[in-house]
Amino acid sequence: MRLLDLAPQFLRFVPGEPKTFASCEQLAEADGIEFLCPKCFAANNGPIGTHAVICWFEGKVPDDLRPNPGRWNPTGTGYHDLSFVPGAKSNSVLLLGGCAWHGFLQNGEVTLV
Repeated sequence: MRLLDLAPQFLRFVPGEPKTFASCEQLAEADGIEFLCPKCFAANNGPIGTHAVICWFEGKVPDDLRPNPGRWNPTGTGYHDLSFVPGAKSNSVLLLGGCAWHGFLQNGEVTLV
């Protein structure tokens, strides 16, 4: 499934504002990304009733900012070619509750494990 199908938006942590973030336009200025859960998107046949997934980037936000503990190492230039590559934590995404989606983001494609 293409990341672009999951209404992605890059997120930027707002310094000095506890646990506050805003959307931004470019990967280069982003501290994380939010997109619709691919598992629930498929199960719901679209966005209605589908929750969002937030992935913070390594070294960009405080460790206690939720969701945690996961932090990812992004590469690429934008949504169409974004990948999470191995870093200090992991390159797969595993939700520890709710639908328990587990998957990868590689070259703008989101997969299910």
